[in-house]
Amino acid sequence: MAQRQESPGEEGEEQRLRAAVRHLQAEAGVLERLVYKHRNQHRSAAYFQYLLKVRRDLKLLLSANIVEVLNATFPVLASRKPPNTILVPSRQAKKKPGANHSHHKRLLGVARLLSQMAEPVMKGAVQITFLLARSFFVDLCAALLALLARVRVLIQQMLLDVVSIYNKVTDLTDRKQAVRISIDRVQAFREYYPSSNDPNTILECVWVKDKFVLNERTKASCQKAQDDIQKSCTPDLSIQYETLGLVSEGFLNSNAALVAYRDGKS
Repeated sequence: MAQRQESPGEEGEEQRLRAAVRHLQAEAGVLERLVYKHRNQHRSAAYFQYLLKVRRDLKLLLSANIVEVLNATFPVLASRKPPNTILVPSRQAKKKPGANHSHHKRLLGVARLLSQMAEPVMKGAVQITFLLARSFFVDLCAALLALLARVRVLIQQMLLDVVSIYNKVTDLTDRKQAVRISIDRVQAFREYYPSSNDPNTILECVWVKDKFVLNERTKASCQKAQDDIQKSCTPDLSIQYETLGLVSEGFLNSNAALVAYRDGKS
């Protein structure tokens, strides 16, 4: 299998994602401590319920073990491993999250979860601003607003990077692949063909109001839309045109004389 050098963009995405995961773990730890300390006093408040939702989403995101998915994905993008390795379900115990799911599907699940985490963060921040406007719990509100702002920036940037990586991996897995196997000085080539029964999903991020929204489309629908656009731009060949012969000068002179006679008579 041909080796290729990693592009600066892929190295930047890998570094950003790994750094974002570390920062997100730190912010989740701070949020866990704040929730534990103020649960008895603020458990019935609206903003505290949104904080619990944010904590739940962070726990679910970190339990997906993004680092393991990245360790399996970036070698494929760098052509150090064949793309079919991320399509095989991971061999884990049934109690562990991600068991019986491939790294490709886990990456899609991470993108979907990141797209749904923005709404609880924003609603929780709005509720906290109401308390801050009334000068209630100023120190706590300032700390929570800073934490939520940091979490929002991290999840939005991670969403963009995960969508970009997922589309690159999907494009690689949709191609025919050839793997060279060497055993005792004997080389053999094995080819893998993409399955046409399971259409691949293409992701895109669209900025709507104050956040990125995740849109999912299948390659079949994208290809159909392109075919419809090309069909609408091409002329309709079913229309039959009639070619008229050249008009002679005698015919034109006779028509001019007829018009002059009608004008003089009138």
